[in-house]
Amino acid sequence: MTATNAANESTTDSIDSHDTSEIERPPIAMIAMDLDGTILEAGEHIRPEVIEALTALTAQGVRCVTATGRQASFQVDLFARYEMDPATGNVIQALIGDEREIFTSQDGAYQSHNEWNDELRARWVGLFPLAWSLLNEAKDEAEGRGWEIEHLQPEEIAFERGLPTLVCEDAAQGASLCLWIQEQIDTRNLPLATNRNIRLVQIFDVQTGKGPALAELAQMLGIPNNQVLAIGDSSNDYTMLDGRFGFGFRTATLGNAEDELKAIVRATGGYIAEANSGLGTVEAINALTFVTIL
Repeated sequence: MTATNAANESTTDSIDSHDTSEIERPPIAMIAMDLDGTILEAGEHIRPEVIEALTALTAQGVRCVTATGRQASFQVDLFARYEMDPATGNVIQALIGDEREIFTSQDGAYQSHNEWNDELRARWVGLFPLAWSLLNEAKDEAEGRGWEIEHLQPEEIAFERGLPTLVCEDAAQGASLCLWIQEQIDTRNLPLATNRNIRLVQIFDVQTGKGPALAELAQMLGIPNNQVLAIGDSSNDYTMLDGRFGFGFRTATLGNAEDELKAIVRATGGYIAEANSGLGTVEAINALTFVTIL
C-alpha cells in the first residue's frame, strides 16, 4: 500500500509509512473516525483490515472512537455484530452519534455522557424552532431555483436527532444551498451552524458538531487534542478536520474525499490517503501510528 503525506503533497517522493516526522510528535492516544465512506462500506460492512488495525491499536492502549451522523442505536448494533463493542472486543470505546451526543464504554455497554448530552438537548429545545424555520426557508429558496428538494425526516425526528436535514438532487446543489444557509446565519447572527454530507444539507446548534463533541470527549478522557487523530471523508467532518476551528487535532482524509476536504486537511499538514474508505483509513493508520497492516 502506497501513501502520500499531505504536508509534502507538492513533492513526488513517496514516504515510509512510519515517517520520522510523525514519530517525533506526541504519540496518538485516540483515533476518531467517521463511519460512512471512512470505515463503513456500502452503509453496512467493515473490512477485515479495518478491524485488524483497530484491534491492534486498542491492544497498544489507543482509544478508538467514532464521530458520525449515524444514530447511537445504529452504531451499537453494528459494533455488536462485528464483536467490537464493550460486551465483546471493546475495540470501539466511545461513540459520537448524530454529530453531537457522546456515549462511552462502561460496565460492558455504551453509557450516555449525561452532563454533555443533557445540556445540549436542553439548549436544542429553544433552538429547534429557529433551525426548522430556517430549513424551510432554505427549501423555499431551492424550490425557487427550480430544484426538487425534500425533508430527510419529519419534524419530530429532526428535533429528536438535532439535525434538521434537506435532501438535494446532487452534491453541487447541496454545496450551493449550504452556502446560502450560512449567509443567512451570518447576516442574522443566529446561534446555528450548517454543513453538508454530499447532497444532504443540515442545520444544527453551533455549539455541537463533530469537532466540539470530539474535543469534549478528549477532555473527558484526559487526552490532549494534539494526540487525537481525526479521520473523515465528507464536508460534515470539517469541524474536526479544519484547523481554523482551533481544536488542534491531527487529521487525515481519504482518496474518496471531496477535493474541498482534501484541501482543508492539506492546509493543516494532515495526511491524505491514496486508497478509499476502509483501506484509506488503514493506510492512514499505517502512516501515522506504529501499527502496520499489510
